Order: sequence, then C-alpha cells, then structure tokens
Amino acid sequence: MKRLLLLLLAATILIGGGCASKKYAKKGMKFEQAGLWEQAADAYIRSLTANRDNIDAIVGLKRAGQRVLDERSLKVIKAYENDDLKQTVYSYLDAESFKNQAASLGVELTISNMATDYFTDAKPKYVEKIYAEAQTLLEAEKFKDAELLLTEIKRLQPDYGNTQDMLKVSKCEPLYRQAKQYMEAAQYRKAYANLDRIIKDFNNYKDSRDLRDEALQKATITIKVTDFKSTAYNTEGIAKSVQAEVVSKLNALNNPFIKVIDVQSTDKIIEEQQRSINTGAELEVGKLLAAKALLSGEVTVIEASQGKLTKTEKRGYIREETKTKDPQTGQEKVNVTYRKAVYWVYNQKNSVSVALKFQLTSTETGTVMVSDFVRSNQTDEVYYATFDGPTSKLVPGYWEKIDADSPKDVVNDNQTDVRSLQELLKAKRDITSTSILTSNAIEDIARRTAQKINQYNPEE
Repeated sequence: MKRLLLLLLAATILIGGGCASKKYAKKGMKFEQAGLWEQAADAYIRSLTANRDNIDAIVGLKRAGQRVLDERSLKVIKAYENDDLKQTVYSYLDAESFKNQAASLGVELTISNMATDYFTDAKPKYVEKIYAEAQTLLEAEKFKDAELLLTEIKRLQPDYGNTQDMLKVSKCEPLYRQAKQYMEAAQYRKAYANLDRIIKDFNNYKDSRDLRDEALQKATITIKVTDFKSTAYNTEGIAKSVQAEVVSKLNALNNPFIKVIDVQSTDKIIEEQQRSINTGAELEVGKLLAAKALLSGEVTVIEASQGKLTKTEKRGYIREETKTKDPQTGQEKVNVTYRKAVYWVYNQKNSVSVALKFQLTSTETGTVMVSDFVRSNQTDEVYYATFDGPTSKLVPGYWEKIDADSPKDVVNDNQTDVRSLQELLKAKRDITSTSILTSNAIEDIARRTAQKINQYNPEE
C-alpha cells in the first residue's frame, strides 16, 4: 500500500511538471515570435527546469539562448572598445553565467571568440588597476573602501599579489584601533568583542590575542557567593539548596564576563600565595581570582500547602440500549433506558511558594550592582472521577432515591455534559508532591536570578 502511494505521488509530480513544462515552452515560442529573446530564453529555462526532456524547450533555448548570448557578447566587445575595463569584465562574466546555466540544462551555447579574447586581456588590467587603488586607500587609512576593492579582487583572482594580507589589514585594523580606544575608556567588554572577532576570523592580528586576554580579565566580574540566609524557621536546608542552584545556573551561563569563585579552591590558592610571599616568590593566580563582587541572598518566603484529597459522591445514570424489530415493518428500533448509579469525584491541590531577595555588591566601591526580589509559585491539582462499572455508559444527572422515581430526577444525556464527565473519568490521578514543587520553585528562582545578573553590563 505504501509503495502504491509513493508511485501515485511520483506520477502526480511528473504529470504536474510536464504540464508546467509545456506551458512555459508555449510562452517561449510566443516571446520568440515577438522578438523578445531574453524573455523567450527565460521561459525555455523554466520549461526545462520542470522537464529536462522537453524537446521543444531544448530546441527553443538553443535558438533563443544563442541570440541572447550573442547580444551579451556584443556588450563585452563594445565595452572593451570604449576602454571600459570593468564593464568588459562583468559583461563577460554575465554572459558566461548564462552559458553555464544553459549547459546545466543540457543546452550548449557559444560565446564569441572576440569577446573571450577581450575579456582575457581586460581582466588582468582591471585587477591591476583596482589593486593599485586599494593600496592607495590603505595608505590613506580608508579601510572600508579598500576592503570593498580587495573583496572584489579576491572574487576575480583570489591569489593576486598580497590581496589576502591587505584584506586582513583592511578588516582588522579598524576593529583593532577601536578596541584600543575602548580599552583606554575602560569599556573592556566592547574591546573584547572587537578583539575576539579578529581572532575568530583571522586567528590573530598584531597583539590582539594578548589584548583580548587583558580585556577579558578586566571585564570579568568574579563573584564570591556568601551563605544564603533564611528568615523562616528550620528552612536553612532550602536556603542552601537555593544558593547551590543559583551557583549552578551562573556557571552554566554562556557569558565570559561572569565567573563564580570556588570558595574552597580560592582558600587553597590564598594559602599557597601566602607561602610564596614568605619564600619571596610571586603568584598571580590569587589576584586573578580576587572577588570583584559579593552575591548575598535571603530566602524570605517559604510556603508549602499539602492539600487534602476530597471525595464527593455524585449521582448519575448508566445508559443502556436495546434493539428490537418491528414485526410488521421489519425496521430496527433502538430503545434507551437509564439505570441509576453512583460515582465519585476526587479533588486535591498542592502549592508551594518560595521567594529570594538577592544583592550583588561591588567589593571595590561598595555600590549595589544588581538587586531584586524573585518569587516563584508552583501548584498542581488533580480533579478526576471514578466509577465501579462500565465508564463508557455513564452519563451525568441527579436523582433523589435510587429505588424510586421522583420529579426532581434528571438525566443530562447531552454531548457537552457527557464529554465533560468522560474527561473527568480519564483525567490524571497522580499529583506532584510538595517536595518536587519546591525543587521546581528553587530551579525557577535560580534561573531568573542568574538571568538578572547575566543582563548586568557595567559599561551601559
């Protein structure tokens, strides 16, 4: 069956492509009759793109395409005779592109030998001309203009002269100079961005790598996380969990300018530094890991509500159908009866609320860099029904007495009410525990705290 469907699909595509091919071939013929060779050639190309075997389109493109190519060859010749080197080069490349497009569809066309000879003579002269202009522009420190010409040379003749080195200078030097200015203005993040771009694109330029390392060191906010506190009784464990998760989220940031100091590792480095001082040696690692900011936090709200599972009796009906035949007409008749039944509806809701007040403070100036109050409310609820019987036949309703009819009895056997009851019977019955909700709240708070710190930029 699957193979049959694939064959039918392939046949549909072929038929569709064949119709499109014929349509464009007819258009091409009409354009030819009107002497519109460019439009005719385009129509034949579209026709062959839809169906490479369309003979009318092949012949038409051979005929109209050669006329187009002859006209483009003539443009090359006229440009050369007018001493327009650039126009000669690009007119020929345009003609060559058209020739290659036709060849890709199985139609071989010919460019004028004279046009080819003129292009062969003009191209090196043109490249030499703009190469000299690019050199002059570089010397005049007009880097963007030089880059445009050098990019053009690379496209026309990639290995010409010192094009690659000159292109590197035209692209890198403006970025390098701007980075130096950023460094002087203490805008180290911007300097890092420029220098990192140079290194990624060109591996290195002058002392870009060393400057980038310096910019990174000066731009990096090294953070020491102090022990988070809690205002609620007997919740120190949650405060520690919040702290650990915040550290984890900060370490996971894709931000080269934020580094959380490992307190234990730092203590060991400081001890080693102290020993090196006593022996007259130098150790720079301790300086590199000196905290530029302190992150403090206080868990101010911890609320957890473990809901009680409530069970409510509901009254409904079992819908039963019986089929009978009319003895005279033979037609089948469906009789519906309702039998009273009891089912149960359960409801439970768990909720957790955790809040963190945090502050990132500069150790150099004492100013507050980032501060915020983050609260996360996590809830889960179950609301479902159970029935000890054929659930597919259960319909909602109400009755007064199970063994006697009453005017208050009602059967809600309509599509909306029945669907709602069936959804309750299929609803989830497992509720998320408060411990898991607490973990979710901690993760949410930590993520938002890390994002807030990540967004901080002292240079803006």
